[in-house]
Amino acid sequence: MKSIFGSFCRLIASGALIVPFAAHAAEPVSAMKPQSVVTALQALGHDAQLVADSSGDPLVKADIGGWTTQVVFYDCNAITHEGCQSLQFNASFVPDRPFDAQKAIAFVKDNRFGAVSVGEDKSINMTWDVVTGSGIDSSVFALVVKSFGMALDTIGDEAFTPGRAPQLASAAAR
Repeated sequence: MKSIFGSFCRLIASGALIVPFAAHAAEPVSAMKPQSVVTALQALGHDAQLVADSSGDPLVKADIGGWTTQVVFYDCNAITHEGCQSLQFNASFVPDRPFDAQKAIAFVKDNRFGAVSVGEDKSINMTWDVVTGSGIDSSVFALVVKSFGMALDTIGDEAFTPGRAPQLASAAAR
């Protein structure tokens, strides 16, 4: 599986990831401020909607690069559901080509922030964790989103026949 680290470095060096986003949002992005996540995703051109998960914590439903995804909020106050400290980008889908544990391991070797699991039903679940604390720079968030999208595309190249649309599954149902 091809490494996307070199691509990230070239994008950063060219300013392609940072300059366009910097003009749209200067506010730090923080799990403590769920709307900042929605605003940042929208500024990057993605559809994003803030809802609550089954426990009452914030949850963002988003379309990132054509992939149906969620941004799950972690380390939130159990009573108020506020003060969240971290985010997890998440996508689940059913591949049309074989994708096994060996391919998941190869992916993880090349994508240090991502984790991939293969379910008994052969579904693929990819997560990407980000600690935000009180906030991260919007250009760093833009890089996270771009990295997550590129990682999904990398798995998509392995998991789907070229030109075939993915059968997306809801990660919330897991």
